[in-house]
Amino acid sequence: MLRRSASMLLAAVLLAGLAAAEPEPGSVSAEDARAALETFAEDLTSLQAKFRQITVNAGGEAVEESHGRMWFQAPDRFRWDYLEPFPQLIVGDGAQLWHYDEALEQVTVRPQPAADESPMFVLLRPELLDRFYRIVPSGEPDRLRFEPLAEQAEIQLARLNFRDGQPTSLDIFDAFGQSTRLELEDLIRNPELDPALFEFTPPPGVDVLEGL
Repeated sequence: MLRRSASMLLAAVLLAGLAAAEPEPGSVSAEDARAALETFAEDLTSLQAKFRQITVNAGGEAVEESHGRMWFQAPDRFRWDYLEPFPQLIVGDGAQLWHYDEALEQVTVRPQPAADESPMFVLLRPELLDRFYRIVPSGEPDRLRFEPLAEQAEIQLARLNFRDGQPTSLDIFDAFGQSTRLELEDLIRNPELDPALFEFTPPPGVDVLEGL
């Protein structure tokens, strides 16, 4: 079950809380949270952080949890290292999306989805909100709620949460009643990142599956 966590991230975060009931939109404007995003993203070219990922089923039960590190480089490169409970690696090199499961000795590779399909890229490129999402009031000045304009999108709703002007978590809700929360810690803005972080060569002897 926990190995499916990385696949859900690909479907929900890369393609597309701890889940509480989604609040009804309130009277607080979305402008406060949008302003926080714009301020955070100004002159932003890279990010790194530790993450905790929690998946909750439609019944409100936490069914998966994992921990790791992530890196983003504008405009479209990223790396997710899952450290616990099972080592896995996801790399987007700008052209291909690589997923390496160390325990299974298996690599899957396929064309990398466009940046506009990932709510996480909103942190680096707020203009994606205007092109591909609809902002809806959250009732809270530190929460930015947005939903995709595309009718067949993998997700139904995303919530980007801020504290003191810093993003702290991203909640993603899918069409099956499942949600994923990505909590960020030790967030570093504009670190100098080694380009090798966003390169991947399958280790010798592993199975490589294409187009999955």
